Amino acid sequence: MLSKYIELTKPRITMLVLITAYLGYYLGLRSQNNHMISFESWFQLLFLLIGTWATSASAAVINQVIERKQDAEMNRTKGRPIVTGIIHWKNALIFGSFLGLFGFLFLYILINPITAFISLLTIVLYIFVYTPAKRVSTWNTIVGSIPGALPPVGGWVAATGTLAAPAWILFGILFCWQMPHFLAIAIIYAADYKKGGFKMLPTVYPESRRTSYTILFFTIALVATSLGLYILKIAGIFYAISAAILGILFFVVAFQVMINSNKLNARRLMMASIIYLPILLIIILIERLLI
Repeated sequence: MLSKYIELTKPRITMLVLITAYLGYYLGLRSQNNHMISFESWFQLLFLLIGTWATSASAAVINQVIERKQDAEMNRTKGRPIVTGIIHWKNALIFGSFLGLFGFLFLYILINPITAFISLLTIVLYIFVYTPAKRVSTWNTIVGSIPGALPPVGGWVAATGTLAAPAWILFGILFCWQMPHFLAIAIIYAADYKKGGFKMLPTVYPESRRTSYTILFFTIALVATSLGLYILKIAGIFYAISAAILGILFFVVAFQVMINSNKLNARRLMMASIIYLPILLIIILIERLLI
């Protein structure tokens, strides 16, 4: 039963949230010439990750409570614990609410109020804006990318206590990356989303190139935004060159979807996005060691 509750927290997505929160924290410390050599900075990171995990998991759990009927209609989600009845939706709601309250208070007390309210904003946007928007408008992917891009901002604030331009560059990178990633998934599972009643671009406009144009636009925006860390002198020339090369390669894969938005090209784009982001994050983390 414990494993099913863990499944509700969407561990893979939550892990990405933790990695990006750590990235924001690390770059925030690095901007202050702090290289995490003190016990205090490591304890602070631990507290950040615990609180961020709880709030991210809360949003994932409550989302599945709200969408349990839609999930039952789709092949990719009909095996989820709430849908199958292994976990009653009321118990899941209590679990998710507890995680959200715990995470918020934990961050508020042990990190700082700004980071705590950023985590709360993530939950509110994901549950009360993005989740209902999926059944109303194709703009839902853009709306959903906002809470998905907030964790590195929270990490930066945890390290510095302030909101600054580099934090918003990190936000921009995550925001732009999510668009081609999730739209590729939407192309692959268009029929499933239609059965669930979700208004995704490939579902509502199956014969249109709107999805392809949107993917291409945000891929270009991603490449441009990623260079912002170099412009702000948060990262060096090694990062700038590497990010540009990586971005061009990603653009080439995205352009194939523009030529033909079939499932094969969409899968290639999805895999490319999964490869792109970790490599970019690794480059950010290690580039100071290589110059």
